[in-house]
Amino acid sequence: MDILEFQNELFRAGKESGFTEMEIYYSSNKSLSVNVHKQEIDEYNIAETGGVSFRGLFNGQMGYSYAEKIDLDSISLILEEALSNAKVLEIEEGEDLYEGSEEYPPNRPFSEELEQVEADKLIEAAFEMEQTAYDLDDRVQLVQYCYLTKNISEIFIANSKGLHCHEKTAYVSGGLYLVANDGQSTATGGESDYTLTEFSKLNFKKIARKAVDEAVSKLGADSIETGKYPIIFRDSTATELIGSFLGLLTAENVQKGYSKFAGKLGEQVAGENFTLIDDPLMQDVPGYITFDSEGFATKCKAIIKNGQLMTFMHNRKTAKKDGIESTGNAMKSGYRGTISVGPYNLYLQPGNRSLDEMISTIDKGILIVELQGANAGINTVAGDFSLAAIGFLIEYGKVVRPVDQITVSGNFFDLIHNIEEVGNDLRILGSVTSPSIKVKPLLVSGNKNV
Repeated sequence: MDILEFQNELFRAGKESGFTEMEIYYSSNKSLSVNVHKQEIDEYNIAETGGVSFRGLFNGQMGYSYAEKIDLDSISLILEEALSNAKVLEIEEGEDLYEGSEEYPPNRPFSEELEQVEADKLIEAAFEMEQTAYDLDDRVQLVQYCYLTKNISEIFIANSKGLHCHEKTAYVSGGLYLVANDGQSTATGGESDYTLTEFSKLNFKKIARKAVDEAVSKLGADSIETGKYPIIFRDSTATELIGSFLGLLTAENVQKGYSKFAGKLGEQVAGENFTLIDDPLMQDVPGYITFDSEGFATKCKAIIKNGQLMTFMHNRKTAKKDGIESTGNAMKSGYRGTISVGPYNLYLQPGNRSLDEMISTIDKGILIVELQGANAGINTVAGDFSLAAIGFLIEYGKVVRPVDQITVSGNFFDLIHNIEEVGNDLRILGSVTSPSIKVKPLLVSGNKNV
């Protein structure tokens, strides 16, 4: 049954049952994924998930219900369940229906081409990517996994107060993870990419080349002497580090007293070269969306600008508590999820220097390309971190050899004040991204006997 037909019939029946206000949140996700191993199909999965949540006002009380099936038989069950719990639940502060924003940006065009991509095309591409990795370098010992995934997602939010938001997106992603061995040491490397428009935009040989280069470049790694070194966190590790502290910028955590940024709006909380932007309207990135999970129009905004804390990320409930307007950052994990707060496309504004140019400015330092143990090694309250790392030793402006068996330690709140340069290598792959950053010396613990 078409979701619009379902909504109209549900609201008609709900009105007859005595509901004065009603809202539905519909989400669906269809995915086709293949994983190949040694030129054979290792995994082949087709998955379809989704459903609808309903909330309605009955005699001044809000009732809630859910259904997976979008058909006429579900309507009576949805209304009965919502009616039942409306009689026992109390409306929480901020739990009202939103009539919608005055205007919304245009939706991104949906790629029908990607929707029509067949399984055999994904399998063929995965085989090509895997074989390319083996052909590129004899030291590639094993491609542990090599995958292609097609994903179609849809969100629809509508209510009886006039809200009507709909978004449908398609993407195809691919990647691989491999092990290299030179007879004396072993190292790993991986790479992935995606397209939101045309399948031909995925360069599978380039993906394989990056994964191979990453792995073989780490072969022969050894530790270093303990000391303080200037550090470059390459884009992926800078992203991981910044992403670990992202919760401190959500109004939910601030209002609960879980954030060190509480009470610091308008203050300088980072260096002047630190500008953190959330832009859900940036074209050609996965996080593009014109409305948040409450139907509030999204917008581009600086969370931190030139080091100054400009705003926290808000949904309608947290914004109401602070007496301001939502920032359009309401998040919902699915139709059964609860409303929280989070970014759609948050990134550290890039600078002008390339990674190679930043490396050339260091006499002796470390380029960190992999961090390990973030779950246990980061204290988000105090900001302290101590993480196992893999990277490369830099001497006289050049990378001279790979290093491992090291631990890098510091404090996040100090670090964002001590960024010397921000790279220009921003590459958006998810909801949080950072280019490479060069920071003042941090303590690196290595093998003292080196």
